[in-house]
Amino acid sequence: MFPLVFVLFYTAPYLNLVDYSDLIPPPGVRMACLSVLGFLGYVGGLSVARWRWSTRGLEWPRIDPDGWRSPFTLRLLTGLALASLALLAFVFWTAGMIPVLAANKEAARFALARDVGNPLNATTRFPITAAIGSGLYLLVSDREASASKAVAAVLVGLCIVGECLLGHRGLPLFIVTPLLVCFHYAVRPIGWRTLAGFGGLAVVGLAVANYFRLVSSPPQLAHLMSHSNLPGWMPAWCTSAVTLVAFGPLTFNFVLSTVPEKAPFQHGMALFNAAFGILPGHQPTIGEYVSRNLFGFPEGAPNLPPTILGGFYLDFGSVGVAVGMLLVGLASQFLYWRMFSRRSVWSMFFYAYWYFNLFVALYGDFIANDLIWFVPLSVYGIDVAARLFSPSIRSAAPPRRQALHA
Repeated sequence: MFPLVFVLFYTAPYLNLVDYSDLIPPPGVRMACLSVLGFLGYVGGLSVARWRWSTRGLEWPRIDPDGWRSPFTLRLLTGLALASLALLAFVFWTAGMIPVLAANKEAARFALARDVGNPLNATTRFPITAAIGSGLYLLVSDREASASKAVAAVLVGLCIVGECLLGHRGLPLFIVTPLLVCFHYAVRPIGWRTLAGFGGLAVVGLAVANYFRLVSSPPQLAHLMSHSNLPGWMPAWCTSAVTLVAFGPLTFNFVLSTVPEKAPFQHGMALFNAAFGILPGHQPTIGEYVSRNLFGFPEGAPNLPPTILGGFYLDFGSVGVAVGMLLVGLASQFLYWRMFSRRSVWSMFFYAYWYFNLFVALYGDFIANDLIWFVPLSVYGIDVAARLFSPSIRSAAPPRRQALHA
């Protein structure tokens, strides 16, 4: 699935459905060659890893819910969900606003982050972990209806609603999409047509959400429509959808036109700063670096991530693109194989979250978001607590037919 979406994203700018030539040079041969190089690197890494960590002959993973079905785990998840929602309410109270209720939701979201500061703003992501943990509890529970499963379902819904109040159109996807992948392995396989339909629905949904967000800011909506090459009879959300797909690769093309001619390679600092952005202090993410240093936009302007290829290129050029995508392919197959061999809730979730973030990286950054690190680490903490303080419960689920999706 990922290689197909990769081709879609890096081909979209060449269709010339949106025109940002006043800001970004049109894509040319150089971007096409590096995109092909990155694609071949990923496929090559995947092929080598499949030879080393083959899942051929292994039965479909029967996820072991060791400790996750216990009453302790539900109490832990309930406490985490209520505490995270209380922190979210405190942030809203401190900022004196709820972004989704503001007239200009985009400006309100940035104002909230600025007013409360980075540490307190980071706590607004805590409900994501609580929702994912509660969702995993539901997925590995037995199939019979129960009060505990109803409580977990309510917790998932409350946390999703809480994240929606932040006015960020993408945050609910950090909950729903990894859980959908986990459903594929823990409950029943999902056909590729359903997955493709969900992907298309997600793009359209994000585009429509972005359109309604821009409606609250007429200048931003007018700016978006001024770059559209779509026929005039098409609705504005179609321009939003095309821009969602094409703008990341266009930003990557801008990086190619700027580095190293006007700015030097970062030799690892771009990815290093992004990877450790969760630590105290402030390390600029790749999107911040591109926005401030390459585009020259002022402080407070939106970050402009140059996709997964842009991060590797910023550090080590063409070699970075090839080697970086090779390592991504190796890691993808290794985590897939590990899910088959370990069969734990953590192994399943980590692979699901990794794979989801590969798709996110086609639009944004690969590791330049605190969510990339905080969410899996916190879910791992829940998994450890569930196994340590709960009795061991082994799965009796029958084996399923193997289907490779890496």
